[in-house]
Amino acid sequence: MIEFWKSRVQVAGENDDWRTLMPDEPLQTDESDQVACHLQAIGMGGMKCRAAAATHSSKTDEVTREMCLNCEVGKVYREVGCDVITAKILILPTMGGGLRDVRNMFCSIRKRDVDLEYCRQCGLVVAETTRQNISTAIGLFQAQGFYSAYKNIEEARLALRDGNYDRVITQSTGCLESVMRCVHEKAEKPLPNHRDITSLWKSTRELLDFDRMEPTGSAVQLMNALSGVVSCFGGLRNSLGDAHGKGIALTETSENVAELSINVSATISTMIVRRFNQVES
Repeated sequence: MIEFWKSRVQVAGENDDWRTLMPDEPLQTDESDQVACHLQAIGMGGMKCRAAAATHSSKTDEVTREMCLNCEVGKVYREVGCDVITAKILILPTMGGGLRDVRNMFCSIRKRDVDLEYCRQCGLVVAETTRQNISTAIGLFQAQGFYSAYKNIEEARLALRDGNYDRVITQSTGCLESVMRCVHEKAEKPLPNHRDITSLWKSTRELLDFDRMEPTGSAVQLMNALSGVVSCFGGLRNSLGDAHGKGIALTETSENVAELSINVSATISTMIVRRFNQVES
């Protein structure tokens, strides 16, 4: 267990308005605490904060685990899963290790100042299960060399975060298509004559022998149901995606449909990659 007390320090504001900051309790952390933040960087001999201004002799951009653990910006990243927050942070070195003062947090999507409570209530927050599902697929794509699929799902993830739901539909569909194309290329098998998503699925289903994935044959009905789901992606992209342009009457894409599409795409894509590895081995 690591523990330190921060000193009582007078902090100068942007206009030299002095104010005194002093914590009420000691800050504590241990190795099991998560301190990750999108504004962190690894410097020479330690961590640095990209939001901290080290432009004066009395300031620094060096941070400790304790500072990051208790920083509101880091809490937004860890608790809410949002990485679009920018901030102005002042860090003063002290005998105890440093004093951190978050001057403001600004949301680059909402275009307004925010705080932790506001971010917790934000309608753009992605469900934890969705984040985990996407993260699993991304890790698998990177490890197995499905780079085109990785690019698709990463763009879909960013679009979901930013509220561009028609883009989510397009990239989620593209991710599934990319996975099936990569499987054919890695297996050195020709693509079907028709390159639409339904034909790609039929060919992939046969190539990876999905119907025999379960020795009892119990999975056949499930595979038939998935065929219908995969076929729906093509129509979904045509009607709600942004791949083919828009007419005069704009169709608004539902957040729920967008989140469902990226989850289904990630799940089926993960199954295909794992089945491909199983067949290859």
